This record gives sequence, structure tokens and C-alpha cells, in this order.
Amino acid sequence: MAQDIKNSKDFEERAKGPFAHFFISGWNHLVRLMGVNVLFMLCNIPALAIAAGFAIVFMPGLINAFDLGKFISVPVNEGMITPIDTYAVSSQLLMLLYVFFIVSITASLLVCVGPFQAGFAQVYKDIRNGTSVSLFGSFKVGLKENWKKSLVSMFIGIFFTAVILLAVSFYLNMKTDVGIVIGTVFCVLFVAFILIQNFVYNLMVMTDLKLGQIYKNAILFILIRFAPCLALGIVAALFYVIIPFYLLMSASYVTLGVFVFLYSFVVVSWVQYGLSCYTGHLVDKYVAEEIKEEKSEDVELELDSKED
Repeated sequence: MAQDIKNSKDFEERAKGPFAHFFISGWNHLVRLMGVNVLFMLCNIPALAIAAGFAIVFMPGLINAFDLGKFISVPVNEGMITPIDTYAVSSQLLMLLYVFFIVSITASLLVCVGPFQAGFAQVYKDIRNGTSVSLFGSFKVGLKENWKKSLVSMFIGIFFTAVILLAVSFYLNMKTDVGIVIGTVFCVLFVAFILIQNFVYNLMVMTDLKLGQIYKNAILFILIRFAPCLALGIVAALFYVIIPFYLLMSASYVTLGVFVFLYSFVVVSWVQYGLSCYTGHLVDKYVAEEIKEEKSEDVELELDSKED
């Protein structure tokens, strides 16, 4: 586990639990988190373009695999529109389905601009630590100190996302028991990879580990704290998949307005900040223990040397 911590401070001064601290500090920095949310969308325009390419390639197979076509044809089947409008409505619903996909894989950091995300992770870290937080100042520090590792992580995210989406589409479209089982496994891996990528960007700004060690620790976090990470995975799936899908596919002006507001100003930064708080809690817990062990070993060595 990580031993070299950037801007280390007394672990005893940290909040006893990550959840209470998350809500209190998040509320105190509500406007700043909203600013991060807006900047995230603006800075990730290139990532949104890549995600759009992914949508063009993978969505046809995913629509068939998850039987999403029924959401496009429901109004027609219920006779809510005339046959003349069928094509227009279906096209609009299909477009909303693509928007859902693009926003989801970008907000979840599977496809994002890595160096910028390192900057946002630094902002989350400073908010959690209660240190002086300057949105652009903290962002600049995180970007400058971690741009190399975050750039590599960005390409890792793009590559493995493509592989997982291809596997899910391929196996679920087999329509066999074996295909469904394997496809379901890749769906679980998809959610796990979302957590891993979020842990990775946070660990970059919290530790001085090499990228390989960062990924190793991110995976260990999931294995060691499986139940809490499972809960976090469900929360991430709720805000990155279920809620946006419902809001967009409801296809009303009200739900579309709610979607635009939530995902432009609130949801992305709050979910990412929650994951940052939990990552910091794990780093504090396991690294603090190692530091204490190292200090006790140093004391023993000093005593031994004095006795000699």
C-alpha cells in the first residue's frame, strides 16, 4: 500500500467517518462543486466526441443486446402518435438514447481527458482535507503534477472500455445461456472498472506511487472493502445509468430540463467527490497503520543501537 503521501497531515484530525464528512464538506463547498461540474463538462468536450464515436460503434449491438428498441417504439405501439410522425419520434428517442450513453461513460471517467481529471481530483482532495481551496489553483496543481500518469490512465480507460463494451455486446447478442452468463460477468466488470478509474485518479493526487502500483491498490481497495465498494458501485450505476436513462427516455420537457440541470451542475461532481472522500478514507486508514508500524520499527532500531 502507498507509503509516500503528498501534503501528509495528522490522520487523527481527519473526520472519523467518510460519509458525514462528505455531506458536511460538500455542503460547505456547494458552489465550488457546482463550478467543478460545469468545468468538467467543458473540459471533457474532446472526451464527449470520443464517447460519441463509441456510441456509433457499440450502441447498435447494445440496443439489441439489452432489448432497448422497445423504448423507442413504445409510443408508436400505444398509438400515441400518427404514423406520419413515427419516424421523427423514433429518431428523437434514438438520439436521446445515444446522449444517455455518451454522458454516462464520460461522467463515469471511462472516457475522459485524464490530465484535467487529475486537476479535478486535486480540488476534491483539498475540499476533503479542509485546506485552502482555490478552484483554478488546485486544478492547476493536480494537472501539473500528474499529467503524465493521468494521460496513460486515460488511454487505459479508453482501451478497456472498448474491450468490455465489445464483449458485452458480443456475448449478450449470442442469446444463449453461456453467452448471457459471460456477458453478465463483463457487465459486473464494467461497474468495477468505473470504481477503479475513479480510485486511480484520486490516488494520483493522494500518493506518489507509480501508475502500476496505483492500479494495484485500486483493485485491492475493491477486494478488501468489497461490501462498501459494492454499495458505491450501485450508487454509481444509479446516478450514471439508471437516473439519466429514466430522465432522457421519459422524453418530456420537464425530465429533459431536470437532466440538463442535474448533470451540468450537480450529479457528476457530487458522485466523484463522494468517491474521492471514500478513497481518502481508505488511504488514511491503511497508510496510517503502515506509518505507525514504520515509526515503531524505527524506535526499536534506535533503542537497539543505543543498547549496542
